[in-house]
Amino acid sequence: MAKPDSDPLLTVPETAERLRSHPETVRQMLRRGDLVGIKFSSANRHGTWKIRESSIERFLRRQEYAA
Repeated sequence: MAKPDSDPLLTVPETAERLRSHPETVRQMLRRGDLVGIKFSSANRHGTWKIRESSIERFLRRQEYAA
């Protein structure tokens, strides 16, 4: 069984930093389903997204093109 922190949950700003993009771009990718995340309920009406590091790695692998 994997350790709980072996695949940490990242926030939208942390994910945006890793992808070198804007946080709103990450939110759009999550809403479209291009990037897989977990949406938690929160006090505000929008909720809070968390993204597993493994989801970011899968997303990046899908974006690679062979020349």
